[in-house]
Amino acid sequence: MRDNKDFKDLKAMAGAYKPGFMQIKLTHQFQKGFGDFTIEQLGVFFHEYIHYLQNISTPWGLYMSMVQYKTISETYAHIQSADSKIELPLKVSTPSLERQWAIINIGQGHYPFNIDYDQTCQIIDRTKQIKIHRTGETIGEKTYPKISLEITFVDGTVRNIDLGALIINESMAAMYQMMIDPNASHEKYDLPYNLIQIFCEQHYPNIAHDRKKLIAICYTSLFSLSPAQVLLDQLDNASENPDVSGLELYNDFVRNAEIYDNRGKQSTVSEFMDGLIDNFKEIISQLLNCELDYIADVLDKVRISKRIVPLISIVYAEEFNPMDIETIIDILGIPFTYNENGEHFLPKSTKNPNRDSDDMLALIANSALYNYIAHPNKYRCCPLRFMCLQSNLPVIKEECFDYPWLGKKCPITGLCEYIGLKNKEYRWTY
Repeated sequence: MRDNKDFKDLKAMAGAYKPGFMQIKLTHQFQKGFGDFTIEQLGVFFHEYIHYLQNISTPWGLYMSMVQYKTISETYAHIQSADSKIELPLKVSTPSLERQWAIINIGQGHYPFNIDYDQTCQIIDRTKQIKIHRTGETIGEKTYPKISLEITFVDGTVRNIDLGALIINESMAAMYQMMIDPNASHEKYDLPYNLIQIFCEQHYPNIAHDRKKLIAICYTSLFSLSPAQVLLDQLDNASENPDVSGLELYNDFVRNAEIYDNRGKQSTVSEFMDGLIDNFKEIISQLLNCELDYIADVLDKVRISKRIVPLISIVYAEEFNPMDIETIIDILGIPFTYNENGEHFLPKSTKNPNRDSDDMLALIANSALYNYIAHPNKYRCCPLRFMCLQSNLPVIKEECFDYPWLGKKCPITGLCEYIGLKNKEYRWTY
């Protein structure tokens, strides 16, 4: 059993990313930019930046976000149509999205960061074989593969972990982080950070230590709605063709894989991706009720039909340099980034570089409002309060706690007025 101090030490230099909302949270200062980052801080930042790219540049990330946006829209519609007192936190049934959420739940797999995470051993016993169990789950008229791994940990416990995008994302980001900061080994947190590499050491030993190839395979698996199955298929392919690079494996998948939509229509990966991006832009524009700016620009840049894949190509450069990550950032920019001290960075408008991008401001407000009414923090404090306190004209009001849509105007009141929150009655159930 690992010491709780180790968990706190990990959190002392860590970050977080909010899928769908394009937000990076750091625990260190960043106002002076990359020039003042330590290698450790740079590794942490890029770990979270990888999650951002997994979100916006893969079919899996886009699909999951679109379902999330539709859920938010239905939540707002429920508020607007409610004619009685609304109980908070708000739990809205979305039967029209049950199929999509079922696909996401299978594709995401197991999420290890539960309430008992810091009390549960996460060090994998490498002397015990990780066993693979394959089943299927029917959703609508289609059966989706479900893959679980039976893992033994050093404290003797054996757990079945559903493999999916969550673990793939974390393992991929951790491998990238270790290429920047070799000391970021996550040695006491094999689940989820080292699981893919440990699994490969046992089942695909001839490619297990080719970190570049494993990164490319993890990324490739996210170009599917069944990431775990594609991951294993690509590992089999790579193991049988060890001389083929990860970049070549990815390009081969994009050229040759066939994807069928809900109507049975066949398309290439590139066509499927372009269609998702177009659909994504339409859905998020409707949610935000504004013209897309930064978001539209970055989505157009990650279209694989344009043959730009910086996430993989950078690791296959002649000599990988940690500071080369600035090349990716120069192309794709940085999303909303903040820390607990109130420092924050907002993407600028592509049309007017002197202004913050309105679509990102709207996305921040929607993230704050939805999470507040559906998943509030224990203090029932508005998630945007830290920004208000650090602004040139600080907004401080009693309503920041319990009912931030009331009182004087602040960054969240405009959205609340738009969806009709001010005209309802509310009661907190805790």
